[in-house]
Amino acid sequence: MPLAAAPTTRPTAVEQLSVPALLALHLIPGALVTIAFVVLAPIAEKAGFPPIAGLLAAIALVMVPVELGLIVSAGRSSGASPLSAVAYREQMPLRDWAWLVPVLILIAFAGFGLSMVFEPQVITGLFAWLPEWFVRPISIDAINAYSSSAWVITLAAYFALNSFIGPIVEELYFRGYLLPRMERFGRSAPLINTVLFSLYHFWSPWQFVARILGIGPMVYAVRWKRNIYLGMVVHCTLNVLGVTTVVLLVSSRM
Repeated sequence: MPLAAAPTTRPTAVEQLSVPALLALHLIPGALVTIAFVVLAPIAEKAGFPPIAGLLAAIALVMVPVELGLIVSAGRSSGASPLSAVAYREQMPLRDWAWLVPVLILIAFAGFGLSMVFEPQVITGLFAWLPEWFVRPISIDAINAYSSSAWVITLAAYFALNSFIGPIVEELYFRGYLLPRMERFGRSAPLINTVLFSLYHFWSPWQFVARILGIGPMVYAVRWKRNIYLGMVVHCTLNVLGVTTVVLLVSSRM
């Protein structure tokens, strides 16, 4: 993945979307993924796979094609190349990469870490009505309920989809496509984008505050530098670290 791309000058203004369109384009993909997760998780369990396999299937079969499809459709409707609807691809000096990436990762760790203090209470207080497999699609206590081969397949898909494919597509869609189309909100645009991005994760609503605290600064940095690749690098790095921790934990108990 390139770390910078042309053009080197400020891109021309893109057409601004209406508020209803922004709400729909931010939230409907997440609703569709959540519905697919609810449908596919029990099917995955019957096939001998942990519930997380249902969410991974939803990401692969719904999130990726829907979000990429909307980007490609917007690009083709303008008569340009399929990914021409993606903005914020200005070059960024190496010195900015050198300090922004680690700083944004540390801020994200602090934000997600802070939210972990009250997240269990949020789950208990607001989401206790949800089934256990929805709240904890990877249950450490149930690792031995599935075969080693099922876990190997699931964890391989988990690493590919949650570490790279999913984050890259989300950054293309939310920061490369949607964020530039809400520029009329000025300095509030990144905050609105972050809040709607957090709401979009209907399959894990208890992490709403965590995502705002952890991802918000990254969104502001992407808009500031007009560079979606910065968001990709930070988002992928955070997910790789989280996924690797889960994979090691599950592997140690298989």
